[in-house]
Formats: sequence, C-alpha cells, structure tokens
Amino acid sequence: MRLSSIFLGAGLTCVLAAKAPRFRPAEDLPPVQRDVAFPNDPLFIEMPLDHFSNSTSVKFLNRYWVNATYYEGGGPVILFDSGEQNAEPLLPYYLQEYHGLSATMQVAKRYKGVAVLWEHRFYGDSLPFPVNENTTAEQWQFLTTEQALEDVVYFADHFTLNSTRRSLHPSDVPWIWLGGSYPGIRGALMRVRNPEVIYAAWASSAPVQAQIDMAAYYKAAERSLTRNCSADWIAVTKYVDDVLANGTQTEQTKMKSRLLSARASSPGWNITVSGNGASNVNAASVLMDPLNFYQYYGFAASLLPFCNILETRNNTAAPLESGIAAASGVEDALSAFLTSVAQVNYDAIPGVPDDPVQDRSWMRQYCSEYGFYQRGDPSNSLSIETSFLSLELFQEQCNETFPDLGGPPKVENVNKYGGWGMEVSNVLFTNGEFDPWRTMGLASIEPNSPMRQPNPAVPACNVAPIAPSFFGLTHANMVHVSDMRVILTPDANHTGFKTVGFYSPISQEPFYSGLALFQLALDEWLPCFSSNSGAAVSR
Repeated sequence: MRLSSIFLGAGLTCVLAAKAPRFRPAEDLPPVQRDVAFPNDPLFIEMPLDHFSNSTSVKFLNRYWVNATYYEGGGPVILFDSGEQNAEPLLPYYLQEYHGLSATMQVAKRYKGVAVLWEHRFYGDSLPFPVNENTTAEQWQFLTTEQALEDVVYFADHFTLNSTRRSLHPSDVPWIWLGGSYPGIRGALMRVRNPEVIYAAWASSAPVQAQIDMAAYYKAAERSLTRNCSADWIAVTKYVDDVLANGTQTEQTKMKSRLLSARASSPGWNITVSGNGASNVNAASVLMDPLNFYQYYGFAASLLPFCNILETRNNTAAPLESGIAAASGVEDALSAFLTSVAQVNYDAIPGVPDDPVQDRSWMRQYCSEYGFYQRGDPSNSLSIETSFLSLELFQEQCNETFPDLGGPPKVENVNKYGGWGMEVSNVLFTNGEFDPWRTMGLASIEPNSPMRQPNPAVPACNVAPIAPSFFGLTHANMVHVSDMRVILTPDANHTGFKTVGFYSPISQEPFYSGLALFQLALDEWLPCFSSNSGAAVSR
C-alpha cells in the first residue's frame, strides 16, 4: 500500500499528469475473452461503470490476465488482486513466476486451478475516464469501495475459459482470493460481503481498520530503532520543529537551508540550498527521508546504515549508548543527523518513477473513504515524525484536490464490515512484526486497538474464529507484505531499493511459511465446498 502522505521525494506536493484512457463506448468494445494458458497479452471484460443504478449500459474495459497452465476441470479460480497500481508490472512475477515463485501460481499448481491477475478500476489501463487534474467529481464518484468490490462479483459471474465446458462460476468451483496491503483489505471485505463469491482468502498485511488519524504508522519504525539512534532522532525532531515554529525569521531560514542542503548533498559534492520561500513542512520532512524505504526493507536494511553514520559521526567517533544529544547537545546531534542524510542520500536513490494515475486515484480513495493520514504526533514523547505533517495539513490537501468531498473520509464505508472487530471464516491474515500497516490490521498492538492475537491453528471450514483470536501468523522481524512471492534469482528490478511490490527483499522464509499455512487451511476448507457443490477439487 502506498503512503497516504502526498509529500513525495523532495517533499513537494506531487504534480499529477494526465494519461490517455482505455475507455470506449459500450457499442465499440471488443470481444471480452479468449483462451490463454500462459499469459502475455491482457484480456478485457466489459465492466458496468455503475453497478448500483437502474442502467448498466455504460461500460469500460477492465483489464486482467489468465494463466491456465495447471488448470484441470473442476479446479478453483485463484484471483490475485493488484490493488492500487498498474497491474502489468506484476505479471512476470505473479503469473509467470519470473526469477522466483508466487503464492498465486503455487496454489494454482497444487489445486489444479486457473490463476487470474486482476486490475482495479481507475488504475493501469482499467480507466473509465482519464485520471488527471481535470477528472470531474461526477467521474470520481465511481471510484468507491463498493463499486470496486462489485466489479469482482460481476467478473466472477461472467468469467469463462472457451476451451472448457466446465463452469467456473463461484457456485460451481471455489474462488480463492490472494492479496496484500489494500488488496488484502479487499479480500477480507469480499469474504464478509460476498461469501457466495469468494470462498477463501489470504489477506497479507491488510489494514482492515480504516482510520483518519494514522499517527501510529511510524511507531513500528520507532520500536525497531536502537536506543541511541532513537534518542537522537527524537531530540532532533523536537528541536527542528521548535525552531521552525518559534524561532526568529533568521533562525527559521537558516534551519530550512541546513535541512534542504542535506537532502541536496551527496558524498564529496555539497549543494547549498536557500531556505527562503521554503515551507516548514517541506523543510521538516527531510527528517523523514531515512524512512522512505522502511516499509519494505525494515530496520537492518534501510535504517541501520543511517543510524551507524549518525551515531559514529560519519565514522569519526565511537558510538555512545546514550546518543549524541545527551552527551554533547542537540546541535551536535542535528549536525550528525544531517551529515548522515547527506551521506546515505536517500533522495538520490533511483527507483520506480511515480505513476501519476496511481498517485491521484489512491489519493482519491484515502481522502474519500480510508483516511490513513500519517501525521506527526507531538503528544507522543517517542515520536520521530515532524509535527508539521498534521491532520489539518492532510485534510487541507484533500479538500484542495477533491473539493466535492466536502469533509473528512467516510471511514464507516469500510469499517461497516468489521474493521478491527472483524470475525470472518476461511481467511488467513498474515503480518510482519514491524510492518507500519500492522497498526491498522487485526494484529495491531496499538493502545486503541482490541489487541487481538493471531492463532495459526487452522479453523474448521466456514467457521469464524471468535475474537480476540483470529486465524493468522505474524512473521518475526518482517515488514510489509513479505510473503506473497519469493525471488530466487536477482534481476534488474530487484537491485538496491528498486522493487516490484508484495514480496520480502529481506528474507525468503515468510513466503514459505505463509504459503504452507494457507495450503494447510485450503486442505481443510476446500473439501467442504466440494461436498456441498459436487465440484471436484484436486490436491
């Protein structure tokens, strides 16, 4: 899941550009489906724009891919949901198992199923309308949780393979959902909302509790820091916030220059940036740069190098257990912090370019229904996030971008399915111990959560575990969506901090443990479907 913060890269509000849509009037749409055993080219289904009106004649092309390599008659449909992104970059990894294995294809292989990669409306090439700054409120009204979930219901009702006369309807064969992050939310919601469509689901790192205030996002990172790095980061953040809020104009300008210059620097080449005209939030957000990659890489890979440079003052001194601020003052700690920002130079690390369609569509979703405002929390004595990233700032940006919303996100649209209190059958929930999104998942340990406990014992089919227990697994020391696939041979898309999502660059173990538990569960659950429907399910 993408951060809900709209301050990306250098801390500037992202500029979203137009992209040509793949939209045509219904009468001009091509045939819906053809057979594909091993996927390359996408397929399209004519999807009603509005599932809940009296007329469904207006349609758009919703994209998906199919791999029927392992399919045998009576086998299940395994749907991998790509969520809030262009699905096409996921194709080689999830349906073709390029350089590794995917849970999707391994489940398809074991149970002789057909695998589907599904693209969400308003992302990739599944665009009812052009997505840009000119997208109207009337058009945005069709990007909702309910419309997107109903897309899957409609697809399940219409999906066929022309080479077989076997029915693939969810009344005849099990439909199994796999998804991580936002797609994990969707899988859990579908199992609650439409159990007659989705028979079983694996929801990895799914923040099912929609919440406007998500100050907890950075608590996972705070808990993973070493004592000295944590102490200095907290001290520096409070110091910078105080200067920018209460200092003289000269002090504020100097502080902004120091912060922005650190971001613009690299080893051996120092660029001085003027603080004149820079906003407080743009300058203070430099303090968050070391966390840019934490969500997928965790402490050891993304924060430890930064902390080592900070606490050794760029390898010129021995680290102190108490930290620099406690020993020699916060100014020394700030200087060391900014040197570390410059040395690691997170802002210059190449990665996948931002997708303007993806950014704007996801912003619409969190502004309208999910919230997840990752604000700083000045009341938290251990906060490492600047307080200039405030709830008011997030809401202001949402109001400016989508004035038709007229208020805060309607999180009740999501939480009506249970949120933290969700009790649902035939769903496996997995999380990483230090996943920032765990804070909004069933495995949350935040003070305002119900403190539910994962239980790896497979429950009986169609029986929901009773809270506070839930069927799940928390991967020790892991972060976000660490178990949906595994890379066995490195490739160009997995070097440094470049990645295609939903896997762990840290460890291969979560993939195997998560997949094994899900298969144990399916071994228990699928025969129940078979005995009820007469559909044969092979193992």
